[in-house]
Amino acid sequence: MITEDDFEKLASLARLDVDPSMKGELTEQVGSILGYVQKLDDVDTADAQAMSHTHEAINVLREDKVHPVDSQPPAEPLTSTEATPQPMLSAEDMLQNTPDNSGRFIRVPLIVE
Repeated sequence: MITEDDFEKLASLARLDVDPSMKGELTEQVGSILGYVQKLDDVDTADAQAMSHTHEAINVLREDKVHPVDSQPPAEPLTSTEATPQPMLSAEDMLQNTPDNSGRFIRVPLIVE
């Protein structure tokens, strides 16, 4: 069971400004949620294997292929997961589209004070 003091500390840590008239109701709701989550402690997971996904699917990705803008990529049949290859801009062409650059670098405003 969560107390109102626990709820106030939680709200403070989350930087929530809670209306005092709602503290009692919200304390009960958070306590109910925590009680439900605590039920997971009763589940026997001794034989469960660790997994990173809930399903066994794997990513099917195409290999990245870089083709300079002045060369044509070889014609290959597309699979359902592939997009039509697009010509790549050269670094010089990309820098022409930037408002401010220095040599081969793009200048951006300083955001660290």
